[in-house]
Amino acid sequence: MKRRRVHYLIDRKMQLTCTARFLVITVLFGLFMGFLAYVTIWPVASAFIPKGLIDLVKHQIFVRTILFLIPAIFVITGFGIVVSHRIAGPIFRIKRTINDVVRGKEVELIRLRKKDEKALKDLAESINKLMGLVKELRGAPSRPPQ
Repeated sequence: MKRRRVHYLIDRKMQLTCTARFLVITVLFGLFMGFLAYVTIWPVASAFIPKGLIDLVKHQIFVRTILFLIPAIFVITGFGIVVSHRIAGPIFRIKRTINDVVRGKEVELIRLRKKDEKALKDLAESINKLMGLVKELRGAPSRPPQ
């Protein structure tokens, strides 16, 4: 079986923008949930911590949060790029096919991968039907102007 090279950044600007937005929302949500847990639990937990250790415990909570966020950012970024690839790939293929049809080139039907977004598969199917009509009209004898 022939292996094809996969380029995950097909539309670099769109994919990185979507990934960055997803990353910001996820990190902000994580920080908010961490803050909410801290505000909820700290008043109870601080009653059992000796006064001399409170600053150390707060520092440890902060450091561990940051140490958790760093790998999480890499995982979320990778996930965002893979997910956006499933959108950018079909859009690139559809745009290229439409441009080829407009230029009058013979084109094959649009075929998308199994894991590509369903809505884009439906769009590709509709465009394939439209290309069939265009091919039919181009093959029909031209009518004299009336």
